[in-house]
Amino acid sequence: MSLPKDLELVFDFEKPSNADNAAALADAENYIRALSHGITKQDPSDPAYQYYSAGDAARYANTQIKEYVMGGWTLTGKDRYYRAETSAAGESKSVKLVRVAFCEDQTKVYGKEVKSGKVLSTEAGPENYLKFSIVMASAKSSPVWRAQQITVKEKATECEE
Repeated sequence: MSLPKDLELVFDFEKPSNADNAAALADAENYIRALSHGITKQDPSDPAYQYYSAGDAARYANTQIKEYVMGGWTLTGKDRYYRAETSAAGESKSVKLVRVAFCEDQTKVYGKEVKSGKVLSTEAGPENYLKFSIVMASAKSSPVWRAQQITVKEKATECEE
């Protein structure tokens, strides 16, 4: 998934020692990349996020992308993700689940008007910090982890640095 040159996603994550947790975290990164890809391509049906998500997480991505498209915006700047935590979230005969949580610092990423290219800068503040909690699932026969459920806490003061 390629993103425009004016948008940089930074994932400051330490790789977990557990192989499942590491794979789930890597595909959680891909889900976030795919969400940004859909926004910058202005495509609510973008196959990238659909590949890395299902259920509630796919609906969340679709809704986010639609909001950007309807507003006439895309993304620009540096979007940073950090403080990743992973934990087993369950297992059945056919599926493994891992909960992935991390912070986002949006102080250097901005909306940009698609038509004019005007950057919509904002003042840094508590609203620039988000906390994501994503349940990632993998069929035991597949190496791909897909986001299933997502919770995003806005004004996440625990993420401020």
